[in-house]
Amino acid sequence: MVRLDADLLARTPSYLSPLKDRELDLRGYQIPAIENLAVTKDQLDSIDLTDNQIHALANLPVLKRLHQLLLANNPVRTVSQHLGTSVPNLRTLVLTNAQIERDHLAQLAVTLARCRKLEHLSLKGCPVQQAPNYRAWIIFNCKRLRSLDYERVSLKERELANSLFLTPAGEPTPLHTSLLAATASTTAASAPALVSGAGSGTAAKTFEPGVEPAESQAGHAGRLLTKEEKDRVRKAIEGAESVEEIRRLQRMLAQGFVPTEKDLRDLERQKTRTNGSA
Repeated sequence: MVRLDADLLARTPSYLSPLKDRELDLRGYQIPAIENLAVTKDQLDSIDLTDNQIHALANLPVLKRLHQLLLANNPVRTVSQHLGTSVPNLRTLVLTNAQIERDHLAQLAVTLARCRKLEHLSLKGCPVQQAPNYRAWIIFNCKRLRSLDYERVSLKERELANSLFLTPAGEPTPLHTSLLAATASTTAASAPALVSGAGSGTAAKTFEPGVEPAESQAGHAGRLLTKEEKDRVRKAIEGAESVEEIRRLQRMLAQGFVPTEKDLRDLERQKTRTNGSA
């Protein structure tokens, strides 16, 4: 597997797609997790992550320009509830052949409803596609959706979805209430817990509804750090000699960066030069 690190992003050129979008092609690298996309500096219209090994659509920085995410043929099982905030102009989302389970339908639709500009969505081949009322619930929640699973959303279909979930008086139907209850139960099952922080004391750890457990610190959302990454962060903190260095590390983590071994070596060389000149 290949990490989605700054080096990979730097050596992967973007190009203009036939639709004149600035697109980054990251197909087939066997990337295990989304990270470090802040390096792109929000200069992309589309990111193609097809044919990788990504398990969670999460850990995205704020990318206001981005409007297309392609993640077909990834074992995605969870979608961050913050997707609509991270990619506020998302219009196309392809999760074909993902592994989102049937019982995640209720929460998934509510999460996608926060993507207020979403027009084209594919969950074709996902287990969730087999859930009762799948298509109607997605259409009901995603008000601007024009196509679902490569099929056009017709006006008649939208009217049918509205009649399933709202009474003529505009009140939720029993079916609507039951799906909202399923969403609430998922949220309750993801109650916050206390975990030990990297420094002194403890820090609250909040689980995203329907999303795999993630570190509470900024920049770690959507996945757990590996033991090696935790060790590197710890070494960087222990090696910091000023408040400014600590703040710089906090900014890196907030943007999705984890110090690499090269970063640690550069830091050590810088300290050696500083001590030698003192």
